[in-house]
Amino acid sequence: MKRGIFYTFLTQAPTLLMYFVASTAMTRLLGDEGRGEYALITNLTALLSMVMGLNIGFGITYFTARSNTDHKAAIGTSMTLLLVNLALIPVILWGISYSDVLMRIFMPEGRTQWYFWAFILLAVILSMLNSAISGVLLGLKNFAAINVMSLFTAGSSAVGFILLYLFRDSVPEHDRFTAVLAVTGASMILVSLAWSWYYMRHVGLIPRPLTDWRLMRPVIAFTLVGHMSNLINLINYRFDIWVVDVYHGPAQLGLYAVAVGLGQLLFQIPEPFSRVAQPFLFGQVKDEMIARFKSVARISFSAVLVAAVGMALTAHWVVPLLFGEVFQGSVVALYFLLPGILFSSAFKVLAQLSVHGGLQHYNLLGTMVGAFTTILLDLLLIPQMGIIGAALASSIAYLVILLVMIRVIHVKMGITVFDTFFVHAGDVREVRRMINRRTEQ
Repeated sequence: MKRGIFYTFLTQAPTLLMYFVASTAMTRLLGDEGRGEYALITNLTALLSMVMGLNIGFGITYFTARSNTDHKAAIGTSMTLLLVNLALIPVILWGISYSDVLMRIFMPEGRTQWYFWAFILLAVILSMLNSAISGVLLGLKNFAAINVMSLFTAGSSAVGFILLYLFRDSVPEHDRFTAVLAVTGASMILVSLAWSWYYMRHVGLIPRPLTDWRLMRPVIAFTLVGHMSNLINLINYRFDIWVVDVYHGPAQLGLYAVAVGLGQLLFQIPEPFSRVAQPFLFGQVKDEMIARFKSVARISFSAVLVAAVGMALTAHWVVPLLFGEVFQGSVVALYFLLPGILFSSAFKVLAQLSVHGGLQHYNLLGTMVGAFTTILLDLLLIPQMGIIGAALASSIAYLVILLVMIRVIHVKMGITVFDTFFVHAGDVREVRRMINRRTEQ
């Protein structure tokens, strides 16, 4: 596990840098209003991917990690779900297009041409495909392939947006939004082809759809609890986007989207810890991994804390320098959002414990409480305080979710988690020994 975390963590610095470069180039191209419109379309894509995906990627990881031989049921279930969605999602999009209310909420004004709907359909289907393949490879502990794909995904996006930015004068300003979506779509296709190649090379099992409910039921039953949690958690991540747009318009949404995008870059830090620990934790027989897991959680939280403080100290100069003076208003919102990013990063890691203990339904409870908090505070604060109110509401909601998770793990599993936040001297010594061993090889 240490080796997996070490090499996965090494990929995060270039991955973060490339995502940052891509976001900067895209924001420069679109401006505040265009950035807000882009946030609306990608929000709809995320909503459909989560609603229709049933959290199947997580289920595949769980069942693959627990059984290193028979993966047919999990892979077949995923294939069946993908084919069903290929038929259902166009119908859903058609229904949205015929509702003035839904169009006002989910789509930017005037963006009703067929190719916008085609982009959303493509993004949702490819997202499900990539999630399923990465779930299989993660369950097999093939961290090398996952790390390479993280770099490739970020790199393809960065290269595409850099090229578009360099040749922006050849694209009329009113067509730049469409050009950004085209670059995004092309990047997604390349990434999906690469994931498919890795699947055929390292798994090789033909993904035949299942029709036998007896084989599908255990996979679906497991994923549904996590799926409901993810759906409700979507409110915590996305509800404020729609409320800001309704009350303050796409320009303010563009400012908020930059703050959110910068803050969510920090989610890349706990990703290697959560990702690598997941199959080891799920595959253990007893609780032999708990002490090591706590060490991982401490390092993750401390790393996010340091990065968040650094971002807060430099944002006042960096944000307008990179994105333009028009985005100066993003900085204060980012300040209020960063504590929530820290709380959410801690929850992301600790949630693996509750799943390991068969208590993932309590993840659902935590996200339900958080969603209620988000809706209430968004409707109270955003109309009066704008994007600052949105950021403040998010941070409070993330804190509530984390406190619920800490309580559940302590009471139901008998595990104290207050020692999972700040690094110990022993953690530092262990990291140094690990680095020394790797550099000497």
